[in-house]
Amino acid sequence: MRRRAVVVVALTLALATAAAGVALAVAAGAPSARKTDAAPSPSRTPSAGAHEVTPDDYCYVEAMIYYRVEESELAATLLRKDGIDAGALGFAGGIAARDADELDRLREWYLSWADARPVEPPKDGPCGGHGADHAQMPGMPTWSTVQGFVDAQHPDAERRFAEILRDQNAGMVALIGLILDGDPHPAVAESADVVLRQARADQETLRGILDAAP
Repeated sequence: MRRRAVVVVALTLALATAAAGVALAVAAGAPSARKTDAAPSPSRTPSAGAHEVTPDDYCYVEAMIYYRVEESELAATLLRKDGIDAGALGFAGGIAARDADELDRLREWYLSWADARPVEPPKDGPCGGHGADHAQMPGMPTWSTVQGFVDAQHPDAERRFAEILRDQNAGMVALIGLILDGDPHPAVAESADVVLRQARADQETLRGILDAAP
């Protein structure tokens, strides 16, 4: 019971930290099963005459922080469990390492582009309906779904982990599609392209985990 409480508190703190724009340092508990694309380094606030940073650009940064913090916390939770399949462990370890680097870069954007942040949560556009804390973003798991994963053990844990990330990836891809349909900052467009490639590769791995689950 004590271990469960610690994990639940960690997940709650992760989301609160993302809201403040501070990336969590997530340690990789296992080597990645494959190499993934690295997101490009974000630029600082553009100088005069450069492409203007818009609220939609900021939406992308803030939303990606939430997605990556949630993803990295799920990976860290799986890595703490006993008896997990090696393939799922390798994938979770790769996510933890990748997201730690990406969150550092996103935090730079978050701070240097703060002037573009909307005063109130948008009611329309890419981030319309996300709420003040992005908890209602497409694909974000409910508290009960996360709690079910926290409590699960092998082999149910691998299945729940893959299902949550599959749905979150689908939501993230949908959000990026809305961002790219607009006129994003070039740095956002470049980052979004990398994230889309990562998401497609991840979906293949997640499908394999689910196919292997009893």
